Amino acid sequence: MKIQTNALNVLERTSHYLKSGLLKKQPLWYKVVAAYPPQKDLTRKVKRVNEVLKNASELEPSKKALYKTRIQPNRLKNKLYQSQKLKFLEDDLRKLFYEQHPWELADPKNLIENEKIMHKTLNWKTIRQLYVPLSGESVVQRTLYILENENLSLLNAYDKARFEYYRVKIEQESEENISKEESAMYGAVFDKSLVEFGFNKEQEIIEKWKQDAEAATQLLEARFSSRTTAAEEESGPQDKEDVFGLENIESFDDVAKS
Repeated sequence: MKIQTNALNVLERTSHYLKSGLLKKQPLWYKVVAAYPPQKDLTRKVKRVNEVLKNASELEPSKKALYKTRIQPNRLKNKLYQSQKLKFLEDDLRKLFYEQHPWELADPKNLIENEKIMHKTLNWKTIRQLYVPLSGESVVQRTLYILENENLSLLNAYDKARFEYYRVKIEQESEENISKEESAMYGAVFDKSLVEFGFNKEQEIIEKWKQDAEAATQLLEARFSSRTTAAEEESGPQDKEDVFGLENIESFDDVAKS
């Protein structure tokens, strides 16, 4: 079957439509596809194997034989068409930062902060930026800048950017608290925050669920007690000896003799 390439040429066809006037407005995905075009070559290629590592793996002891004499075909088949994992230093720094500071994920994020056009206008000599709010991404970009321009190791650069983040974060929180206290002193009334509003709504649902559960439990207990009362009225009261079947036994000596 011939390889279908119509979907790969969507950027060229859309550009032609825009120039000819068939499309009046640029699609939302146009810049994204232009910045990251799809792969043109769809032919599958054999993944390169390191000969040294391959020979070393063949000499490893096997469970079935003394030495490996050939590579298992299933292993080659599975790894032949696997795409290689993309690893970036920024991802490792983000993972480390948000593992150490999980509550920073609660801050709102702007999805266009990492766009190439915006990063060209930013200068990470300082962690404070005019158009980008302070977040974990500021620590990541500041760390990369220190690595490129200062003679520091990765850990020391990360620690330096992190401490700068702490200092600026404390200053911002102090300014917010002071402004809030001054506004309250002059009679300002603050409404509930979004987090408090969400907690109140959640608590209302929990209270309603609790009332429904208590009502359902009382109903089940009433049904069980009515059934027990009806069964006792039909069978009559029973003694403990009748329940265990000991009414015909005079003593334990009779049981031992039998």
